[in-house]
Amino acid sequence: MLDCLLIIGENKNPGVTGAKGSYESLNRSAIMIETLATVDSNRELAPGYRLLTLDLKQDVQVSPGQFAMLKAHASIEPLLRRALAVYRVQGPRRINFLYQVLGRGTEALAQVEKKASVEALLPLGNNWPVERPDNQRAIVVAGGIGSASVLMLCKELADSCVEAELFFGAASKNAATGCGLEDLRALGLPLTLTTDDGSLGERGFVTAPLEQHLREGAGTGATIYACGPWVMMKRVAEIAAQFEVRCLVSLEAPMGCGFGVCVGCVVAIKTGGPLGYDSYKRVCTEGSIFPAETIRWEVNPMTH
Repeated sequence: MLDCLLIIGENKNPGVTGAKGSYESLNRSAIMIETLATVDSNRELAPGYRLLTLDLKQDVQVSPGQFAMLKAHASIEPLLRRALAVYRVQGPRRINFLYQVLGRGTEALAQVEKKASVEALLPLGNNWPVERPDNQRAIVVAGGIGSASVLMLCKELADSCVEAELFFGAASKNAATGCGLEDLRALGLPLTLTTDDGSLGERGFVTAPLEQHLREGAGTGATIYACGPWVMMKRVAEIAAQFEVRCLVSLEAPMGCGFGVCVGCVVAIKTGGPLGYDSYKRVCTEGSIFPAETIRWEVNPMTH
């Protein structure tokens, strides 16, 4: 039973190396903690989408793109925690999580009320690398609840000297609202918005205006940061390769522990050699952020 804060160790993940996407995690000394967090609020933004605010018992350092493993403390089933991207840090001890209610784990989280306890393990994974050379440009592509992984990245880009723009796609106007559209708009970055049903912004998938934008030469000196459904990121990776633009993606995979022990979250990568142990990387510790060109996109980890 969790009744105190426990310092587990340090995230010394050296990052991921790819042909065009080599980088090292910017947060290599963050202390990973396991604790019982207290719910400050658990607000519904739109049907099926909620914003959970947790108060921690100790200061924690979280970088853009990192995640946590969460579980409603009063819930017996499901047994394991669920991985959720850290949406926003409001202080050293207050953190927001934006999530879609899908499955038993998030259904249990949706039921927690103010002052309830949530088991939390964080921060986990590597982080979005933000570079600041004079010619650096950033193109952020978010699909649906993938927005949860990029809000802090967009805030960091907006506060820096990096020229940045955002492409955001959702299924509908309600889904866009639930996925934090107003928070993204508040950052003031140039925004291209699409919805599958045309109820808000352009009708269609967000990859269509992205492709047109790169076709017009906007990819020169740029890095694409993408998070969303697997099929969206696969298409973004294809478009980035077509126009020779560096692309980083934040992946999702079924996850049991969150710190590399269970090996349940592996993703297939390209190695240039025969399939073997080195053909897979753990999303929790060697990701969740990877250079797009290193991923074998034909192998979807969510269908294991």
